[in-house]
Amino acid sequence: MTEADLIIIGNGMACQRLLAELVQQPNRPTKIVVFGAEAKPAYNRVLLSGLLSNELPDSAAELASPAWYAKHNIELICDDAVMLIDRERRLVVSRHGRYRRYQQLVLACGALPLTPGYAELTPGYAEDDSKHLLPGICHFRNWQDLATLRLAGQQLQHAVVVGGGFLGLEAAEGLRKLGMQVNLLQRSTYLLNRQLDATAAGLLQQQLSARGLSIFTNSEIDSLSYKRGQLQAVRLHSGQQLKADIVVLALGITPNISLAQQAGLTVNRGIVVNANLQSSDSAIYALGECIELNGETFGLIAPVNAQAKQLAQTLCGEDTAYCSENTATQLKISGIALSSCGDIATLCANTSADSFDGSTEYLDAERFEYRRLWWRGPYLAGAVLYGDTRLSQRLNQLINQRQPYYGCRSSLLLGLIDNAEKLTAVSQPQQQDAA
Repeated sequence: MTEADLIIIGNGMACQRLLAELVQQPNRPTKIVVFGAEAKPAYNRVLLSGLLSNELPDSAAELASPAWYAKHNIELICDDAVMLIDRERRLVVSRHGRYRRYQQLVLACGALPLTPGYAELTPGYAEDDSKHLLPGICHFRNWQDLATLRLAGQQLQHAVVVGGGFLGLEAAEGLRKLGMQVNLLQRSTYLLNRQLDATAAGLLQQQLSARGLSIFTNSEIDSLSYKRGQLQAVRLHSGQQLKADIVVLALGITPNISLAQQAGLTVNRGIVVNANLQSSDSAIYALGECIELNGETFGLIAPVNAQAKQLAQTLCGEDTAYCSENTATQLKISGIALSSCGDIATLCANTSADSFDGSTEYLDAERFEYRRLWWRGPYLAGAVLYGDTRLSQRLNQLINQRQPYYGCRSSLLLGLIDNAEKLTAVSQPQQQDAA
């Protein structure tokens, strides 16, 4: 039976970034084995929308060639998910009967797409594939989903996309570019309600509608209509019916904890880890979308990359810790630029008295430009930029590093950085200068 210094379960973007960090370490694990459930080696999921809309070639999504794995003495096993972790014997068993022992184990299992009850063929199905979905229903998360949607663009006419978040918007725009008539359903009052305020979302909806997308807010599917096994339409809670040859689900994700749970590791929403990304078993670590750290889960690339860098050092014997930060998010639709940083949903709801004490806004509706900054005393608490996102990096830095800002807020809002920085130096309180 083969024994490895390190086994990684999951061959997604988190795994690949961890491998890229590990091979740079002078005392990296010698023998590394990677198990992937998909037939295709790791690829960049962020680019799926660009691949769907034919803006990018498939090769653009490749993260590493087979030769790269061989060069670094990494055994890559694709299309063979791990089904069992025996912690006592430090052993993993795969679907196709492979047995591997480990000294250290990393779970990079990712997340599963959320599936509403009306779309399920097998309720409670635990794996991320299409076997549990009714005919005409798919997610937009992996390469198989991409192939399904490409075929739909060639053969079908009417699509309904469920979910007004980033992934739903990107899927809807990609299908529209393939020539389909697309209806987008958002259960909240406006698009991207976790990242934008109502004004920015209104500008976004206006631009997307002008392109030909039909957008329904405050809308959810009540039931599906089939004829001879083929999807024909969806019925909304409002009673309205929409033609639908295919329904694309983009309702968010949930950490994939099933394997960890079966192994008896501590789980909550995600696999519970400490600051070293170590699970309740000292030989098992985890990173990416499957983990939970201090009650927080992760779905963006930037924190996962930071986790991979830290974990690579930990696996090589260094004492390091991961500390999460706010991350700016951006929409990947050509011709539309937006950026968001901070807990915008909470700031917009203003549920607590100390959520923020003021905001600064700029709007040019004709040019589709909008910026809003939320302040808590001298600290920037959140930022939404629409149409012109050049300030994103600077604002993200102010939020994450908790730098007090004493300059002219309007100058900062308008991008007059040089003048704003000069005013910051002049306007700081005397005790700051003395310090």
